[in-house]
Amino acid sequence: MDEQQRINVVGSSSNSCSKSHDIFLSFRGEDTRWNFTSHLYEALNKEKVKTYIDDQLKKGDEISPALIKAIEDSRVSIVIFSENYASSKWCLGELSKIMECREESGQVVIPVFYMVDPADVRKQSGSYERAFVKHEGDRRCKQWKADLTKAANLAGYHSKNYRNEPEFLKKIVEDLLGNLAPRHPIHLKGLVGIEESFAKIESLLKLGSSEVITFGIWGMGGIGKTTLATALYDKLSDEFEGHCFLTNVGESSHELIALREKLFSKLLGKKDCDFKLSDISRLRYKKVLIVLDDVTTSEQFKKLIIEYDFLGPGSRVIVTTRDKHILGPNDKIYSVQDLDFSHSLQLFCLTVFGEKVPKDGYEELSRRVISYCKGVPLALKVLGANLRLRSKEAWECELRKLQRIPNMEIHNVLKLSYDGLDGTQKDIFLDIACFFKQHSRGFVTSVLEAFDFYPESGIEVLLDKSLITISEYNEIEMHGLIQEMGWGIVQNESIQDIGRQSRLWNHEDVLDVLKYNKGTNVVEGIILDLSKLSGDLNVSFNSLAKMAKLRYLQIYNQRVLHYLAKVSTTDDLNGTNVEGIILDLCKISGDLNCFTCVIATSKSFGMGFRIL
Repeated sequence: MDEQQRINVVGSSSNSCSKSHDIFLSFRGEDTRWNFTSHLYEALNKEKVKTYIDDQLKKGDEISPALIKAIEDSRVSIVIFSENYASSKWCLGELSKIMECREESGQVVIPVFYMVDPADVRKQSGSYERAFVKHEGDRRCKQWKADLTKAANLAGYHSKNYRNEPEFLKKIVEDLLGNLAPRHPIHLKGLVGIEESFAKIESLLKLGSSEVITFGIWGMGGIGKTTLATALYDKLSDEFEGHCFLTNVGESSHELIALREKLFSKLLGKKDCDFKLSDISRLRYKKVLIVLDDVTTSEQFKKLIIEYDFLGPGSRVIVTTRDKHILGPNDKIYSVQDLDFSHSLQLFCLTVFGEKVPKDGYEELSRRVISYCKGVPLALKVLGANLRLRSKEAWECELRKLQRIPNMEIHNVLKLSYDGLDGTQKDIFLDIACFFKQHSRGFVTSVLEAFDFYPESGIEVLLDKSLITISEYNEIEMHGLIQEMGWGIVQNESIQDIGRQSRLWNHEDVLDVLKYNKGTNVVEGIILDLSKLSGDLNVSFNSLAKMAKLRYLQIYNQRVLHYLAKVSTTDDLNGTNVEGIILDLCKISGDLNCFTCVIATSKSFGMGFRIL
């Protein structure tokens, strides 16, 4: 093994902050105690790195219980392989215990080859072969040889690559100081309600296991996936021998080769992509943590990770994504949930006031903002930043504005998921946002099937992308901010001319279009709740004459539970008090303007009208 493998050193074990020692030094005393090892120990102590060194002469074949505890209580073990290291059964016993800790608790192991060829250690040749001749017959030989091979395959340091010992020592200590994680956890400012997520995620990650696990952090835009992944990375990276965090993978999908080179350079400890493909195979012996943030396609995941079999035992790959479909069937997935009211209030107040509770006089206004944000951290932070140092009057104005015009910073983040849909999937999403939220999945599927929207697969895609959910009652649900984003997309089709929007659901807009005959061939669907009207409504099919692409019309009274009754399309409905009408447009030959229907409401029972 050569110095092409300069290591990124981190801490170890799932509870590294409780360890007694940063470093455990394993060495052959007769070879290095009075030179290299003592110099390394002194250099580490000078930098306040807590290092364990056994000052006693090593006698006998079995390592002492005190040494076993010292190894277990260390974050990192540095094994100094010298010419006669393998001649000591004590040293070989230490190595076996060190490799056991690596397998069972993820302890970091760094080999240092001092005046010895790494190949001799790996293959037990040269002085190492001669040492094992003396050990012949010992039942532990097979295990010792396996441990030597594993340890020599780990990324480490070789003295021949340096001009002198001071340079060699300086490099090792610099790398340790640059990458050894702090002994105490990092508290990231402004994180609220993250402890519960940590507990669940760490359980799913099984950090003490030697399995290689891919773990997905999944949820809608702005829900806090990247924040959670960043905090996890800061907290857990000291448990791995190498680590890398790639941000905004989706935005850099056109630069996958560059991203891949950055990933391998970081894990191999290289600069300027100065490595060969053959070097990647060495990572199979290295426990690494990789975070791929905002992965949007399976292709990105495949090109960065799956095509290369390089993850060593105990490695973890954390992927943040809005699309659950990119993850494999056996991958662990954590669904990020909305913040509850208490945590939402804390996050918003920290952003806008710099403290966890509202400023005097702003309590009710704060609650209204939180009600609007519905537990989405992005929205809480964006609106908090916008309202900071504003007057109460400005808060009131902003809240009124949000009822008609969504905040574009929030809208654009949420819209990224919509932009990844195909044409029919976008139609399904907008129909649900405007017409079908809280309707049964079966009903929505049957209606969308009539429009040739392929709803079975389309709804699955929306579920995978966190754009909708299914309730325990099998009803389609949609987060309020996502629904608002859908409304905004439709409204932006034609801000000035409502009649040129594809979907109409606001009762004031619908009345305006029907009353003044503003409809156009752009309109595809209309929904109107008669219970929101203050007077009678008279509608003629002539109002629909210009809406040649109209495919869905629902006029109903929300206060009436049973309002559907079939009638013939040839019936004269003028002046008829009916509770409901269904017209099947598939059975109508000719244009809609061939039919005239005047719908009268009755305050005594209300009525509904639906055309499918």
